[in-house]
Amino acid sequence: MADTSPSRSAPTLVLIDASGFIFRAYHAIPPLTTSKGVPTNAVLGFTRMVLKALRDLAPTHVALAFDKDSRAERQKIDPTYKANREGPPEDLVPQFALIRRVVEALNLPVLEMPGWEADDVIGTLAQKAKVEGFCVQVVTGDKDFVQIVEPDVRLFDPMKDTHTGPDEVKAKLGIEPRQMRDYLALIGDAVDNVPKVPGIGPKTATELIQQFGDVETLLSRLDEVKKPKIREAIASHKESLTRAKLLVTFKTDLPLDVKMADLARKAVDAGKARELFTELEFYALLKELPQQGLPQAEPKEKPAPLATSQKVVETEAELKSLAEAARAAGAVSLVPAYEGMPFAAKLVGLGLALPDGTTWYVPLRHGVLGAQGVKPEAFTAAFKAVLEDAAVKKGGHDLKALTLVLANEGISLRGAHDDVELLSYLLNPSRREHALADLARERLQTELPALPPAAEGKRGKKDKALADHTVEELAPAFAIRAEAARRLAPELWKELEGVQLAGLARDMELPLLPILARMEQRGVKLDTAELARISEKVDFAVEAQVKEVYKHAGREFNIGSNPQLVEVLFTDLKLPIIKKGKTGPSADMEVLEKLSEEHPLPGAIIEYRSLSKLKSTYLDTLPTLVAADGRIHTTYHQAATATGRLSSTDPNLQNIPIRTELGREIRRAFVAAEGHQLVSADYSQVELRLLAHIAEDPVLIDAFLNDQDIHTRTAAEVFGVPPEQVDREQRRRAKMVNFGIAYGLSPHGLAARLSIPQEEARDIIERYFVRYAGIRNYLTETVEKARRTGYVETLYGRRRYMPDLLSKNRGVAQAAERAAINMPIQGTAADLIKKAMLVVDAALKEEGLRTVMLLQVHDELLFEAPDDEVERVKALAAKGMSSVANLKVPLKVDVGAGRSWADAH
Repeated sequence: MADTSPSRSAPTLVLIDASGFIFRAYHAIPPLTTSKGVPTNAVLGFTRMVLKALRDLAPTHVALAFDKDSRAERQKIDPTYKANREGPPEDLVPQFALIRRVVEALNLPVLEMPGWEADDVIGTLAQKAKVEGFCVQVVTGDKDFVQIVEPDVRLFDPMKDTHTGPDEVKAKLGIEPRQMRDYLALIGDAVDNVPKVPGIGPKTATELIQQFGDVETLLSRLDEVKKPKIREAIASHKESLTRAKLLVTFKTDLPLDVKMADLARKAVDAGKARELFTELEFYALLKELPQQGLPQAEPKEKPAPLATSQKVVETEAELKSLAEAARAAGAVSLVPAYEGMPFAAKLVGLGLALPDGTTWYVPLRHGVLGAQGVKPEAFTAAFKAVLEDAAVKKGGHDLKALTLVLANEGISLRGAHDDVELLSYLLNPSRREHALADLARERLQTELPALPPAAEGKRGKKDKALADHTVEELAPAFAIRAEAARRLAPELWKELEGVQLAGLARDMELPLLPILARMEQRGVKLDTAELARISEKVDFAVEAQVKEVYKHAGREFNIGSNPQLVEVLFTDLKLPIIKKGKTGPSADMEVLEKLSEEHPLPGAIIEYRSLSKLKSTYLDTLPTLVAADGRIHTTYHQAATATGRLSSTDPNLQNIPIRTELGREIRRAFVAAEGHQLVSADYSQVELRLLAHIAEDPVLIDAFLNDQDIHTRTAAEVFGVPPEQVDREQRRRAKMVNFGIAYGLSPHGLAARLSIPQEEARDIIERYFVRYAGIRNYLTETVEKARRTGYVETLYGRRRYMPDLLSKNRGVAQAAERAAINMPIQGTAADLIKKAMLVVDAALKEEGLRTVMLLQVHDELLFEAPDDEVERVKALAAKGMSSVANLKVPLKVDVGAGRSWADAH
């Protein structure tokens, strides 16, 4: 292939087809909005393509071309030109102005000519630049630009990462670039209302151009066209063919008032770019901007810089002095340097920032055997009192991890107050992560020093252990992070106060930190022998299931290969194709569930996948996660879910199936220590009870007040029979509606779950709403209020912003409606279990019990209690959990105890 990159000996002009890219980006990226509901998908796609072009092509000169009243001149040739095009989509219109602001921030020249298209502007400038000795790279995905390709004028498509020069055009199309206008004239363009010659497609057009060279020659030698139908079609469309060529030909001599010097590359306005990307919530772009390889101008107004020099503590006297300064100030911000899981990690060092802006680094374990730094025991002796003093406010990022690492030094951190990760999360729980570097970049407009891979849990074979780094290498990164956290906290607290979320931070999330830290530190004992027994049992089950799959398939195949599965389902068995993806028929879970109604193979595949996933996720993995103490130490995340639910990783205990036999078997391997039992306290039907309270539905409230079987009561209401006559199938259907209604269950969804006709499902839901009118009102009013305010909230004020409710994409808007309906229910359930953890933990301390809280999974708390405390703990947990909220219905708690988690359920 010919070299298509621009010559480095000549200046390079990059011309970007801005108007074309806006629409291309809009259609390429799914609907996207900021937390305030501003649509941004086209802006993001456009910005990424422009940055990629600038980075990859490294031009000396650059310009963006936009359309401006662009149809006017060509409509003088043909009034119908582009007349059939609709206006831009409604959610694209506000993005045009934002794109102009992006262009301004990137400091890029803009060219446009009234009445003409961006194509003509680029064509004119390309010719001008070529004459002046430039190599030209046109950034576009539009095939029409092929007509201006020459040895020094090439095309670059950043979405496909392809370069196109004359050789590529000839190889792909079989014609010269300049003949592209003749080719387009023959085949026409229905989108732009450019007429075609009937009967002529791409292949015939190419053959005609290869034979005659251009349209004019073709018309002058029409009698040489061999096929009579083609000859007659051209003869009867001479005028429209000539007109079509005028329409598709770029104008290359527009009177552009621009000099090449005006297009010289300028530095990005870093301040404007950061401000705009923060407003648009382009957090990844903010992170990438410094690494884009783009020249950047200094912002006109810079925030006060973070400290550039840190004091390193070298003596015990300095340790004591620093501890006294923190106590006197009443606050200190801390960021620990450690490697590995916090529950087992030792402090390598500690970054500190005081309210007066001074930053420090305390080195503890640098070099072989901690040769560099102060002695860890000296640090503990100096800092234990102040770090355990709740009156001294502690700040940082992920104070739970700090709590765990300090615990390994014999220090029980108290006074956690300014955890900027948690504060940021409460302001925008839908955000993917709340990394300190991102928050500093967005809010302080500064880049934090990079951390070594070991500090981020990414150490490769060639990377040094954290302790092998010198003090000089780590001091700036951790001390400046402590100062960044200190600077961020006041602004975050102010915003939380403004939206009435500060109380949630102070009264729920921050007090939960030490409890979660103790749970992670304690861990839960795993019976590896029991797990091995279960694993062996599942191995046999998997083997048996494989044989079952082969039996129904009629042959053996690689069950894990999607192409082979598709071949068996749709070629061998000729099952109906329900939906298609980019590569062919889909065989995803939804498809398999529907196909299982027609053939046993899809159901067998589902069962095989379920067994295989449980085996790989838990049975094979759990033994590798057992620590030296024989226990599993999961990590809880407070700042991870949009609803406020806790999540866990390494392992994720939230995903162990509750109601399947294998899920119960896996729970059997989680056991109590010798002389102890596990106590389980689980809210019963908490989300339905919350639905009754929030929706104020009298029928649902009455059922719970009288402690009735809610699914039997619902079946009786919906099917019009006495409760004692409700059969198993009716109760099953009512149960599906009860649990699905808070998730915005549709007739289509209910029909799929119950394998019934959609009309029957619609009738069931309608009858449900007749009897439970309060719930229908709740669903309607919740969505309407969310559209007005932009958010939904729990009974405790936790918010989730719902910008997608305003999406013009119906599928996206419907998903947002379901989330809006569910959030007040599921979010309040999350708040309740957190309140329960606080209440029960306090009660355990007050009673002086040795029992410890181990796990929180869904609506359940699990405790490890000495045998002689089990009954007291059961009563205490039931009382504490049932009294955390005063609802219109009682909160019911199921409690149990046993040697294993399964026994306690």
